[in-house]
This record gives sequence, C-alpha cells and structure tokens, in this order.
Amino acid sequence: MCEESACLVPPLEQSQNGTPEPRLSSSGSGGGVGIGGEALVGFHEDAISQAAVGRAQLLLTLVLGFGLAAECSELSILAFILPSTELQLCIDEHRKGWLVSITLLALAAGSLAWGILGDRLGRRRALMSALSVAAIFSAVAAVMPTYGTFMTARFCSGLGVAGAVPLTFSYLSETCPRATRTRYTGLLHSFWPLGALFTGTIAHLTLPSDGADVVLDNREHWSSWHKCLILNILPTIACIIGLVWASESPRYLLEASREVEALAVYQRLHRLNKARTQYGLTELELPGRSAYRDRPVSPSRNVFTHGFSTFREAFQRIYSPSHFKTTLLLATLHLILGFTYMGISTFSYSRIREMNDLHYFSMKKYLSNQNFSELIFNSTIENVQYKDSIFRNVTFSHLDFNHVEFVNCLFEEAEFSNVKSSITYFENCTIKDSRFIDTDLTEQHFINCNLINNTFLSLLSGCVIDFDYNIYLNDLFEETVAWAGPMVPILLVLGFVLEATARPPVLVVLLVLTSLTSIGIFFLINFVSMVIVEATIKILLICAINTITMVVIEGYPCHLRCTAHGIMRSVFHLASLCAIPIYNMLVHTILLFPAVITVALAFFAAMLSTGIQDNSKVLL
Repeated sequence: MCEESACLVPPLEQSQNGTPEPRLSSSGSGGGVGIGGEALVGFHEDAISQAAVGRAQLLLTLVLGFGLAAECSELSILAFILPSTELQLCIDEHRKGWLVSITLLALAAGSLAWGILGDRLGRRRALMSALSVAAIFSAVAAVMPTYGTFMTARFCSGLGVAGAVPLTFSYLSETCPRATRTRYTGLLHSFWPLGALFTGTIAHLTLPSDGADVVLDNREHWSSWHKCLILNILPTIACIIGLVWASESPRYLLEASREVEALAVYQRLHRLNKARTQYGLTELELPGRSAYRDRPVSPSRNVFTHGFSTFREAFQRIYSPSHFKTTLLLATLHLILGFTYMGISTFSYSRIREMNDLHYFSMKKYLSNQNFSELIFNSTIENVQYKDSIFRNVTFSHLDFNHVEFVNCLFEEAEFSNVKSSITYFENCTIKDSRFIDTDLTEQHFINCNLINNTFLSLLSGCVIDFDYNIYLNDLFEETVAWAGPMVPILLVLGFVLEATARPPVLVVLLVLTSLTSIGIFFLINFVSMVIVEATIKILLICAINTITMVVIEGYPCHLRCTAHGIMRSVFHLASLCAIPIYNMLVHTILLFPAVITVALAFFAAMLSTGIQDNSKVLL
C-alpha cells in the first residue's frame, strides 16, 4: 500500500488564459480543469476502466459503508438512550433538547472541516482521522458521569463522524468508472439506513423498554445505556480497520502529483478484480509533468493563521464565478431537504408520542368517595385518580405510583415505604401522622397540601426531575424498522436507475412524489397511518439526497469535491437544527399547517431542481 504524504493540493480554478471553463464530459466537450487537468481526468478514466470493476469496489463499498452507518447511528442513538440519560444525569426538558442540538451543531461544523481536509490531505487519511476522533469520544461519552462532560464528549464525537458523508462518496466515486459509479454509491448509501437498523436493534436488545425498569437499571454501576453506547461504536471501528488496508483515491493522488502511487493503486485494483491478467498501463503511459500541479511550499505562518487561510481559500473557490450559481442552487436544495427531513422526523416522533399519551389517558380510572382502612398496597398503582377519598392506617409498600393523582384526599397514619413515583401528585390533600420511608416523594409532589406531623426518612433521589415511565421505546423501534428497512433495497435500485437516466428528472420526480405524499399528513388518525406517511416521505427524501449527492460530486473538480460536499452537508445539518423547534410547535396545531408547509417546501425544491445541470456523463 502506498504511503501517505502530507502535501497540500493548491487550487486550480482557471485555464492558462485566466478564463474559467466548464467540467469535462465523456464526449470530449468541456473541460473546467485546464489543459493539464483534462489530461489527468482522461488518464484516470482510462486507467480505472482498465482496472475493471468487481471485488475491489465491493470491498471498498463495504468498508466505507460502515463509516456511513456510523454517521446515521450518531443521531439515531439519541432517541433510544434519552430516557436513561435523563434519569441518571438528571436532565430536564430544556437540557434534553440541547443534546440533539449539540449533535447537529457538531455534524455541521465537522462536515465543513473534514470536507476541506479531504481535499487537502486525501480522502482516506482524512476519513481515518475523522472516524478515530468519533470512536475515541464515543467511548469517552459512555463513561461520563455528568451532563456537561457527556455533552462535551458527544459534541466531539459528532465532529468526528461528520466527516463520513462528504468523504466516503467522493472516495468511492473516484475509484469507480463513470459507467458504474452510481451503482456503487447507491450500495454505499444503503448502509446509512442500515446504521439506524443496527442502532435500533442494539437498543431493543440491551435497553429496558419500560420506565420502571429504567429506574432499576440506572441503579447499576454500569447500566444498559452505557453498554448500548459502546456497542454503537462497532461500525466506526470496523471502518477504521478496513481503511488500514485500503488504498487512497487514485484520482486524488493524481491531483496531488503523486502519479507513481496512483499507478500502484490502479494496479492493486486490477489485481483484486482480475487476478490472472496483466495490467496494461505502466509508468511510461503516465501524463507528462505539465499535467500535474506544483507541490506547494510549506507555509511559514503559524498553524492557526494557516488554518484560517485554508478555510477562507476554500470558500473563495467554491463561491468563485465559475461555481457560484451551482453552489447557491445546491446549497438551497440541501437547506430545504435538511429542514424537511428533520422536520418530518421530529413531527412523527412527537405526534406518535402524543397519540400514545392520548390513548393511555383515555383508559384512566377515576375513583371518588372511597374509604380505605387498614389495607396494604404492594403492587403498582397506575393511571388512576383518587378524589375525595380517605386512606386511614394504610400502607403503600414496595410499589410504583405511575401517573397517579390524589385530589382532596385525607391520609391518616399512612405509611409509604420503598415507593417510587412517576408523574404523581397530591393536590389539596391533608396528610397527618404519616411516614415516608425510602421514597422519592418530595415537596414538588404535594400541591396545596396540609402536612401535619409527618416523618420523611431516607429519600431515594436528590434529582428534582419527575421521570415519566411511559417511554414508548418499542414504538420507536417499530418506527425505525418501518422507514429504514424498505429504504435499503430502494437505494440499491436507485443506483441502477441513475446509471440509465439524467439526475435532474429523477430528482424532480422524487420531490414531486414527496410533495404529494405530504398531503397525507392532513389525514393522520393513528400510529399505523403516521408510520406509513413518515416512512414514505423519508424514503423519498433520502433518495433525493442520494441523487443530489451525485450532482455535487459530478459538479465540482477533484480539488474542490470534498469541500463542496462538506459545505452542503453543513447547510443540511443547520437546516435540520432549525426544523426541530418549528415542527415540535406544529404538533400542537391542526394537521393542516405541517401538511401545507411540507408540501410547499417539497414542491419548491422540485421546481429548483429543474435548474440543475446534468453532469451524469462527466469524468471525475
């Protein structure tokens, strides 16, 4: 395997006469990378075609797929571990929201940074560095004892795994001939929903699905959510191990003036695909020296000044006159897709929870004017309201109060021993001569109550949050399987569809279908209808994202490809962050509002997609 070097790739924006040129197509028209760049593009396509397609591309797709699965797992795991972390780290509603927000901010910042580094240091080297950061801090997050340290570790983990998308697609596309690259990128993208399925399965097998069990589990020194976080690192580690034996993108090596290493990569690909034949190209066929970029002199500036300069130069290139229109259009589409995808995910999650709560409370028992005397309650009391009742000389022992209300009740000489509560309140009650031993009942549970001569001993918890036992993790798992399962084969099929068709028509059709499907939001009546509509919209949106990813890869030259994709993903994640509070608010409105907003956004994106230039015949 060729040894990596740390050389930087300088920009190549214009031809020798200073005039920007369009991208090079297979028909020979165009060029965009200058005369030398055309020679490299043509040589790369010829060399990669002679290396053929087969086992080498499949192995690389598998390795990179683990990295892409890790990116999806980073977000998917939050919904599953949130109940456990809420209880153990004592997280209130406001700080729970920040757990998701900090992850999206990290993904946005990391996508931008690793995209630029991918063009500077190489796809493989940058990806290994990114995933190493992700693996280390994911493991650190699993053992963090406080909310602040856990948030910091999660942020750093998100920064690392954010490099997966902008690096893997360019890496794989540059290792495939033009005719088959969408086939393999479709296979690669199918690993993204597999990451959600992996996370959901691990969570389903390791995490308690009932709130009361979560309380018991969190008493353990090494509780289930810590194990779940550790197991969730496996795709990241698998990708890192695979990259140890992988070669750098040969197209990047050519661009970095490392032509001998590039030739060795072509020969290695050929051996993996056609072990019994001789590779046709030798060093004699390499392009002349005029085709390559000059190696830049090491900067004399300090690392911070150089880093800032690198970011500034990257933006200047992407927004140069030759790329400005394309960049603006693609960034707008990523903005809409990110907002819509996270919006529908947030809306469906909150809506399903609201539906479950409504069903749960519809089964609530109401007991009035009851008289309980000298009784022992030793089994869970759930979803009950006691009103105007008397509890005299009774014992509540070794039980859970789950959504229990005591209204205008009298307690005399009652004993509460080893009692745990969830959303339980005593309102306008009189409690006298009673004992509370090893309970989590505190002042916040007694509203306008008259407490007379009572004893409180050994409170179980100093955490002031009122943990809700109704966590609905089984429904979350079923929802994940419903959208992620069908998405895998559909992305595979889409890869073959894109081989035979232009990108813009496919994108327009997908977004129009998304707009039409979004009308179904207005007719949501139960869990099944919500899951069907959500799954359909998310599958269509991910297919649209797959298509627009190919547009980004084919729309920029090699030395800007990862940078451009990193900027687009950064916009995508920032839009996702903005969508969460808006769609959470829409859950409590009539269904017409989220339906109209989603329909309008998808239709507007479809209209914008008609302006995309088709570069499906472009050589990379």
